[in-house]
Amino acid sequence: MHHSKFTRRNFLRAGTLTAFGSVLATKSSLGQKTTIYDDSEIPKIKEYRKFGKTGFEVSDISSGNPSNEAVLKALLKSGVNLIDTGEAYGNGNSERLIGEVIKDFDRSSIFINSKLYTEKAFPSKQEVIDRTNQCLERLQTDYVDCMQIHSAENTAILKDEAFHSAMEQLKKEGKVRHLGVSCHGSNWAYNTEESLDKIMLAAIEDGRFDVLLLAYNFMNAEIGEKVLEACDKNNIATLIMKSNPVYIYGLMEGRVNKLNEQEEEIDEYTQAFFDKYKIMNDHAREFFKDFGVTEEKELMEAASKYVLSNNSAHSTLWDFSNFDEVTRMLKLSGQKISKQEKLALNTYKQHMGQFACRIGCNACHSACPEKIPVNKILRYNYYFTAKRQEKRAIAKFAQLKSKKPAEVCSTCEGFCEKACPFGVSTRSLLAMAQNNMEILT
Repeated sequence: MHHSKFTRRNFLRAGTLTAFGSVLATKSSLGQKTTIYDDSEIPKIKEYRKFGKTGFEVSDISSGNPSNEAVLKALLKSGVNLIDTGEAYGNGNSERLIGEVIKDFDRSSIFINSKLYTEKAFPSKQEVIDRTNQCLERLQTDYVDCMQIHSAENTAILKDEAFHSAMEQLKKEGKVRHLGVSCHGSNWAYNTEESLDKIMLAAIEDGRFDVLLLAYNFMNAEIGEKVLEACDKNNIATLIMKSNPVYIYGLMEGRVNKLNEQEEEIDEYTQAFFDKYKIMNDHAREFFKDFGVTEEKELMEAASKYVLSNNSAHSTLWDFSNFDEVTRMLKLSGQKISKQEKLALNTYKQHMGQFACRIGCNACHSACPEKIPVNKILRYNYYFTAKRQEKRAIAKFAQLKSKKPAEVCSTCEGFCEKACPFGVSTRSLLAMAQNNMEILT
């Protein structure tokens, strides 16, 4: 194959690793039709866990941002008793949907977790109060069980005076019962040193937060389990997001063949990346057969059971988009990962770990001379591929004020990859992400 200068067009096309994932996404959430299921077809929650110091017993699987009323009603009837939302989800429409649904259920049996976001600091105590009251109006409830700082990106926001003074008053009024914080990692523009675990451990030390929402999965276990252990010691409730990083596996072979058929010109770095991926992918598939894992969905179920097996991870959020997902996920409630499944995940991590960014790590950020927000871009791509939330991912990507990967990464010597402790091929993953979230706009 001939090599040429890595043009923007070739960078985007060569970096596309998600042909298979995009097809799945198109079939699932774009133009999706809601199927009506009989209640008897939906599995029931089999395990509840003590939710820190809140006094609540929560289902081991919970509802993330709900997609429609029918799905949320089915979840609540199945025994799911925690719903996660936020004012920013659908410009408040997520809270409105929840408000309509919970009118038909016992409010005291449902734990509602909502969030308020600010980029640097909350402007005033009164604004926080007003925004919380607006959340309550949309939810059609007198109180929210937990109000969180949404996506804390540094430790400074944890001590925001406007937020805490407002929450102190709202708790006295009975409108907020507990405080919490969610975190995906730091914001490059403000602090390059604060990883997810540093921010979350600071929240625990602060002492005013009862519920933490964090990314945790078998890929970022070193980061997540450090936080979960600290929460366990301090009786802090934990919610888990980004629990399933299995979405790269099996995505690339078809794309490589297509590039070869089209005789696209790609540079040596990208060709080597493709070749290495294919070798690793084929090698991993042979190992998986020994563990009884022959399909991607089985590997994804093993990844979910990995998180469910950790009792310090009190409840795992899932953004259910249809009844098939409800059935597939709820059947895992109460299950623990087997020895064979754990070996399969270890094999996946060993052979495919180079192709999955550890959300919240942020080790690469300070090394990037162009200040590309790697963590955010790859997190948005997670929404696009793993969670099948294409519109949300595209909108968030479009709002980024930084340079796009295609503008700088194609000629960069790979500072981010040199800094990554996990050897992730960041530049090609960034190309994949931009291709997904920009080409379709």
